[in-house]
Amino acid sequence: MTLSIRPMLASDRPAVLALLLELTAHEAVLSAERASGPAAAAACLADDTEKAAEHGGAQIVVQRGDEVVGYLALRLGRIGPFVHEHLRDHVYIENIVVAAACRGTGIGQLLLAEAERFAREAGCKVIHLSVLEGNDVALIAYRRAGFGNFALEMAKVLD
Repeated sequence: MTLSIRPMLASDRPAVLALLLELTAHEAVLSAERASGPAAAAACLADDTEKAAEHGGAQIVVQRGDEVVGYLALRLGRIGPFVHEHLRDHVYIENIVVAAACRGTGIGQLLLAEAERFAREAGCKVIHLSVLEGNDVALIAYRRAGFGNFALEMAKVLD
């Protein structure tokens, strides 16, 4: 079946919420600090929409037939002076998710290639993303797409 990649439409909202529900449930298994459920999925989508609008980003879907099977939210960003000037402007991937039934079919790589196309079009030489500790399948996919370690993000949860 043919895949198409396109900007997210308002009519895609229910399908994207279902994908984000899958993502939040998966991440909640990996980290007790992660929220899950319909409210968390809706909050993620609202945050993605706000950041895309405020920071020159985009929300992209992959459609297979009549079904939305992938989602990508990204935005433009700028990192501080501790990085060489030509690497400061970047694209940040807020969320990327492929329907569980479609994982391993290349849809994630298609979305990552779209992020790269977006970055090049915006004049950015870097794409940043974060991956949860223990999300080995995603880490393998990101490495396959050419991503490497940039920084180690750490957290301490206080009482």
